[in-house]
Amino acid sequence: MIGHRVVSLVVIGVITATVFTSGPFVPVDFTSRDSPCEGGALSDQGTAVVQSSSLPESATLTRSEFGAEVWKLSVPDADVRTTDIRGCVRLTYEISIGELGITSLSTTTVSEESPERTTLSIPKTTVDPDRVTEDQYDAELSLTYHGTENETTVERTLVSRNITVEVEE
Repeated sequence: MIGHRVVSLVVIGVITATVFTSGPFVPVDFTSRDSPCEGGALSDQGTAVVQSSSLPESATLTRSEFGAEVWKLSVPDADVRTTDIRGCVRLTYEISIGELGITSLSTTTVSEESPERTTLSIPKTTVDPDRVTEDQYDAELSLTYHGTENETTVERTLVSRNITVEVEE
């Protein structure tokens, strides 16, 4: 009987000690990190050589199916190649349609553990049907690098292109 009590007290003591040592008041962290980059998707503490292998020349606004009264903006993916990565850098792929007041973007973090080729996708964006009045719109598509150079944070546009957004019924 005493043996069971001792075992129970030891187990409770170990659990209690673990909870207290990994709590917010003691700097011991037993959790694992999924990302090698401090700051996750917003990390920009590194350097890399980035080459854009494909950036689309057009995008589309398509009326939604199934009776929904919205237009969907679709932008083809961008493919980039990253080499000589040190630390973590952030890449932003963005489209802006000034006439409609729309900006949509995608951000990804690249580290030494990332594959050499990365695909960036802008999420589908919906537009109120009252705003779409033309057959096409001018837009700006850009790929931006966020990293460090000489211990200074930099944001540099790698590619910026004017494209046409075609409206399709």
